[in-house]
Amino acid sequence: MAKVSTITEMDLTGGAVCLDFVNTALEFDEPVERLHSYQDLLILSRRLSLLDDDTLAALERLAEDDPRQAERVLGKARQVRQSMLTVFSALVKGNPEDVTASALRAFNGDVNEALGKRGFSWQADKLMLSWERPNTELMLPVWIYSLSAYELLTTKDQKLIKQCGACAWFFLDETKNHRRKWCDMQTCGTNEKARRYYQRKKQARATP
Repeated sequence: MAKVSTITEMDLTGGAVCLDFVNTALEFDEPVERLHSYQDLLILSRRLSLLDDDTLAALERLAEDDPRQAERVLGKARQVRQSMLTVFSALVKGNPEDVTASALRAFNGDVNEALGKRGFSWQADKLMLSWERPNTELMLPVWIYSLSAYELLTTKDQKLIKQCGACAWFFLDETKNHRRKWCDMQTCGTNEKARRYYQRKKQARATP
């Protein structure tokens, strides 16, 4: 296998925040780990423009001040990601039986926790939905990923959630004809076409 990309290098081609989050654990059908520290969660959040610089800096300071809690949140993030991976995999394959009652309960629990952490507050003369105490919650990035999963499943056609035919990364197919096969045509698409071409040439040479 080729060198696994890091959290700072990986392509963010999922089309939805939660799908990019799930893809941090995948690489060509093989499980990998790109979330090695709480800092990696913040790096992904920054790359996806989920939090402003002030909030990111505040969370980074909190993690430095309480490394044990930061480690616990990292573990929780991995659990949330695994629940999403289980649900999305079953959805893409059309195999709901692959999701056990306990797995679905965990997924629903993660989503409900995230939903419960938002509320309305006055911003100028309007009531706006926002996160409660965003600068003091190390779990904030995890809640954002869970909320993204909720929004994806409730606002988009679930049939548009697909897995790349080459690397197995998840992506949202919003092309006009909904026939997209790869997470990125310039990488996986090109490589897969080259591989198939090579296989056809090899078979042709082997045929008497």
